[in-house]
Amino acid sequence: MRINTKAAVIAAIIAAVAALGIFSFCSFQGKYWFRSEPKLNKTVVDLEKKSLKDRAALTTQLCREKLTSEPQRKVYDTIVSYSAEADRDEFDLGEAGKDDFEIALNAFTADHPEVFWIDSASGYTFYEYEDRLCASLRYTTSGGELEKQRTELDAAVEKAAEGAPDNADDFEVELYLNDYLTDNCAYKTDAGNKHSAYGALVGEGAVCDGYSHAFQLLCRRLGIECTVIEGTSDFNNDAENGHMWNCILLDCNWYHIDVTWNDSTDSACGVEHYFYVNLTDKQILTDHKISAGYSQRDSEKSIFFNVYVPKCDSTELNYMTLNFVTIKDPSDDDQILASLIEASRNKSPYCAYLIDESVDFKKTVKDITDKYAGSWIGGANYYTGGNPKISDSGKVVYYENKRVLAIVFDYE
Repeated sequence: MRINTKAAVIAAIIAAVAALGIFSFCSFQGKYWFRSEPKLNKTVVDLEKKSLKDRAALTTQLCREKLTSEPQRKVYDTIVSYSAEADRDEFDLGEAGKDDFEIALNAFTADHPEVFWIDSASGYTFYEYEDRLCASLRYTTSGGELEKQRTELDAAVEKAAEGAPDNADDFEVELYLNDYLTDNCAYKTDAGNKHSAYGALVGEGAVCDGYSHAFQLLCRRLGIECTVIEGTSDFNNDAENGHMWNCILLDCNWYHIDVTWNDSTDSACGVEHYFYVNLTDKQILTDHKISAGYSQRDSEKSIFFNVYVPKCDSTELNYMTLNFVTIKDPSDDDQILASLIEASRNKSPYCAYLIDESVDFKKTVKDITDKYAGSWIGGANYYTGGNPKISDSGKVVYYENKRVLAIVFDYE
């Protein structure tokens, strides 16, 4: 099984989040009366905009392109043919061995998220004869029921695609799809079809590979290249229970995105839904481990391996650095205040910040809570004229492992 122990993730999030109490406005005292309203300096993302009608579905096969032998590619193509009908008998592997078949099947499932009916638990059976080696695929459903489920999945994909923003760039569509899945898919370890895109988009829910295949399927439907990554995590690092997430190609750069971990059901304010959007290799490896490539899988002694893992080294479209103001000195509050004003006018539920690596995280959080937050909120209310007005019943929450602090709003 490829499941992420969600309970452990939730527990870790709860442990990492601290509600530091209600902030006070008593420190405001009119300090902003003689300052003009600060304006937020935003990084402009200049990517090509596309209309929905111009977003053609992708049919690329990234992992097949990485297969190194002709026997592996032939088996891959045979799996394509046999899986489409889901009722065919065993097939001859020709010159391919067992390892070749397993590698080809891994590549196929990584390239074809729409094929949800191959049994992810058992997958296949080998048949050894005197003069040949054969294999057969195992399926979760077939016949009329399969056709019904395929129709349901196609309809669910089209529904999600039709709701995507029009005349938007790929980054904006990615954020829409991240939100779509975190809003519409439940993490359920006991759901039927939990390992598939069908479970995530049509069924009762999914686990990490279901989320990942669904995200990949939706991205590729909207013309954005995306693949799945197998590995483990800080919360699921044993040999039997791995983890799966995605890499996405945006503006010629690859990024990691983990929609499963973005779907925090115990969210303090919603900021957690973007912690794992567009990370580098270095960033994802702080709490994930990428399984070996298929040529090294024997030395790793793991049932999980990857046929293709793109290099992710760009920080340009990291969600948090683009959208959260970085705090190094809380007394230098021009951009801090500007972000609060904008969040208030948009009636956002929170405003989030990154605490700079150069300062002590806990001390900075304490200083903000004790000395600054109330004054900032009072200043934001001053510049907005109290329309809307942030009340004094809000709170500060923080996530030390992400160096993120958020001010959560209540409005009067």
